[in-house]
Amino acid sequence: MTKLKVSIGSSFGLEGPQQSNQQANNIAGDIAVDYDLSKDGRYKLRAYRKNQYEVALQGQIIETGVAFIITMDYDHFMEIFGKQPNEE
Repeated sequence: MTKLKVSIGSSFGLEGPQQSNQQANNIAGDIAVDYDLSKDGRYKLRAYRKNQYEVALQGQIIETGVAFIITMDYDHFMEIFGKQPNEE
């Protein structure tokens, strides 16, 4: 079982004009590292760096952070709200 997952990549436009001050040579701009805190993968910790161009600000924005992720499975939509499928 994998405890550590590393994702590296970037997104870029295929059409339209390139913005004059957008960095075109930043291939590995986005990085995310996920670490499983539990054996079943239900609890994870994610550290990330996201590099994106903001048109409104006309510049690069680099966002970094840490997230705690809980993954839960449901068989029925009503279970999300704490009700069993047979309850009314």
